[in-house]
Amino acid sequence: NFRPLVVALLVGCGVHYTIYANQLGNFDAVHIGALYTADSWPEHLYWETQQGRWALRLVDMLRGGINQPALSALLMLFLYALAGVLLTDLFAVRSRVAKYLIPLTLVCAPYVAEVETYHYCSVSYALSFLLAVLAVRSAVCGVRFVWLMGTVCLAFALGMYQANLGTAAGLCVMLLLAVLCRPGEWQATGLTALRMVLMGGSGAALYMLILKLFLRLYDVGLSGINGINTVGMETLRNLPLGLKNAYFDFYAYFFTHGIAQNHYGQIAGYLLLFVLAALAGLRWLVVLHDRKAAAAAVVLVALLPAAANVTDVINTGATVALRMAGSLAIVVPFAIAVIDAAPALTERAFSWGMALCTAFCAVLLRGFAVQVNNDAAVMLKQKTTVVNLANRLCTRLEENADYQNGAEVVILGEPKRGAYPEESPLKPMAGELAQFGPLSFDPTFNAHGWYVLVWDELGVQLNECADETVRAISNSDAFKAMPNYPADGCIQTIDGVVTLKVADFPF
Repeated sequence: NFRPLVVALLVGCGVHYTIYANQLGNFDAVHIGALYTADSWPEHLYWETQQGRWALRLVDMLRGGINQPALSALLMLFLYALAGVLLTDLFAVRSRVAKYLIPLTLVCAPYVAEVETYHYCSVSYALSFLLAVLAVRSAVCGVRFVWLMGTVCLAFALGMYQANLGTAAGLCVMLLLAVLCRPGEWQATGLTALRMVLMGGSGAALYMLILKLFLRLYDVGLSGINGINTVGMETLRNLPLGLKNAYFDFYAYFFTHGIAQNHYGQIAGYLLLFVLAALAGLRWLVVLHDRKAAAAAVVLVALLPAAANVTDVINTGATVALRMAGSLAIVVPFAIAVIDAAPALTERAFSWGMALCTAFCAVLLRGFAVQVNNDAAVMLKQKTTVVNLANRLCTRLEENADYQNGAEVVILGEPKRGAYPEESPLKPMAGELAQFGPLSFDPTFNAHGWYVLVWDELGVQLNECADETVRAISNSDAFKAMPNYPADGCIQTIDGVVTLKVADFPF
């Protein structure tokens, strides 16, 4: 498996090059800056633990809190490539081509690029994905009590990013389907399912226990963001809505532009690959000639969207699309494994099946690579605009007498809402985060984003004012009456703070 690992890593480095080479990050990454350890945000201590992600701090401490995009990208891609290689083992693929395709389709997936733009936690999210795969691996290895190791893996996977519960649950359903292909192995299937349930239940319980300990230690409560603090209370009552969301998101991810953008032939690639996998599955059922196994397989396939999007079922208040969870990204590797495992009439028929699978995966990989670089081009255009503007803003600030005397400074507004509305023609085909831009529309986060950009990109450290002051200035009549940069009067001193207005806020 060493060669597939290296090939996936090298190809991934090529596909993602524009992102890490130009240090591109989304607005959260811009706000965080180049040095940050989870739970140490001065404005909101223990913020990550309040979102249930108590393990992020442990990983950040291991890397000293340094958020360099190139290093983060290399570590992240290595972890995803390693997880892809583990998937080939779990699915027990026979074809040498399939052993290369599975890690490749995982590492090059656009959702991985989206994770990469969170360079301050991309390594943690990738490690969370890998631990979720290892947790399931422990449950299917067949060795007594090894599933207890999976309990620890799953607890830490959820402690970094809870959405990888869907990765573990979806993978469990896929592997149960694989066990069913062995004639008469009902006892083995039952034992495997039991170990999966024990591992999943104990892992989730251990995660919650550690979370409760950290919340008690920090003397904080769960955040209300995306309904995290209501999980468990409303789940049963909203179960029909949660199931509806899970199945719709499964469809939307693969066959619309709503979650993954899919503008470069990905929908055709998914459709062709899934049709081929369905035919391979039907061939397997015909050869197996077991009605019980066929019925069980149909049920498991029907449950797969709900398992992969189990966070939709648990938390109907979530508004963040499930792109970073990774659960839907392993559907393609599973489809490849199904095609690989199908009983063939002849060796030639098997070769033709894998040839078609390779061709359809080539369509997908081409679409993945172009989509990732489409998003990267949009983000690079946005960053270039903001950095060039920031350079001119600093020159203008240095002419201000109050600035020269050491007064506090605040820059407010997004260039696209001011005098620089020009955007990349590729933006309509970019992902949601790429379209959003590097600066928030919220005054507090917007101002801090400017501080970080000016310091990280230009080496100019502005005298930052408090969040409360920023919000008061942005809501003041004096600020609203100011013209946008570069008009005269775009720099004024409000309540002792040198204020530079780039644009009004939309809300």
